[in-house]
Amino acid sequence: MLWQLSIFTQLYLWLKLKRSGVSKAITNIFLLLIFFWLIIGYVAGYDYGHAEVNIFPGRWCEILRALFMTWTIITILSFFAVVAVSIIGAKLRYAVVLTVIATLYCMGEAYYVTPRYVTIHTDKLPPDIEKLRVVYLTDAHIGGLSTHWHFSRVMKIVEDSHPDILALCGDIIDGVMSYRGRELAMLADAAKNAKYGAYAVNGNHEYYWLLDEDVEQIIRDCGVNMLIDERAETAGITIIGVDDRIEGGWLKPFLKPDDKNKFVLVLKHRPGLPFDAEGNFDLQISGHTHGGQFWPLGYFKDRVADSVQGLSRKAGGYVYVSNGSGFNGAMMRLFVPPEVTVIDIVGE
Repeated sequence: MLWQLSIFTQLYLWLKLKRSGVSKAITNIFLLLIFFWLIIGYVAGYDYGHAEVNIFPGRWCEILRALFMTWTIITILSFFAVVAVSIIGAKLRYAVVLTVIATLYCMGEAYYVTPRYVTIHTDKLPPDIEKLRVVYLTDAHIGGLSTHWHFSRVMKIVEDSHPDILALCGDIIDGVMSYRGRELAMLADAAKNAKYGAYAVNGNHEYYWLLDEDVEQIIRDCGVNMLIDERAETAGITIIGVDDRIEGGWLKPFLKPDDKNKFVLVLKHRPGLPFDAEGNFDLQISGHTHGGQFWPLGYFKDRVADSVQGLSRKAGGYVYVSNGSGFNGAMMRLFVPPEVTVIDIVGE
């Protein structure tokens, strides 16, 4: 869909330039850029679906894919800017100004991650624990154009939140990790400092990179417990990790009879509930959708993923769907700010 939309918007812009009276050299350069980035996007496997033509090694593939996606979004912003100035009858150069402003804003929003606080009350915590703080990351997408500065800010928020439990809900890794030693060291420090441990599930992007590296082992080496359709018990609660290989997944195979008296926390990358979720969990935390990453795409994402961003109540439990702390492909967001989610589970 994005591929077709990209071609349409870029050809529209080229025709608009050609008819606006600008020099032939500019229109020819823009046409060459169109073909250049479409070819780069294809051979770099822009949607991870072209492994047979992925001719760029390792980190170059990540960077070129991300640059192609960024170019695509900039041209889509340009398309809307041109349409806007055409409607009001302004000159085409104002569309350039609007595009530059929109691009800078979207890039700034993508990198400016902030904490989001949520409180959930329950009567299922052990008597000796009044409050349990779960800090969770999803969709950090370490790799591509994600910078060290960006991930440092993410981990500073985690550190300042003093998590009892650190939860990673998938798409943490999105690139070749041999270049990302500093980021992995920060993740290891955060896992070590979590009072009751760190737990993670795979997202779809971890599986994209399993062909290149054993990303599950890389995450384990950071001191994180990988829950691949597994359960864990800590701080008097039960944590179930639903792996991303199965769209829905199940809970009952991992539940014990006494879990009905315990707080059951489900880690699941995609927001859809497990098939047998009804009455079998207290809180599910998920990500994947990025909130659409660009307004108003979040509305369509919600329909497709059967999810609502933020906190909602379903099947007898709470579901929190995060915007994620990073970005996929284009280093841009629009009115869907990235977040680190801090959830206080308070005993009644």
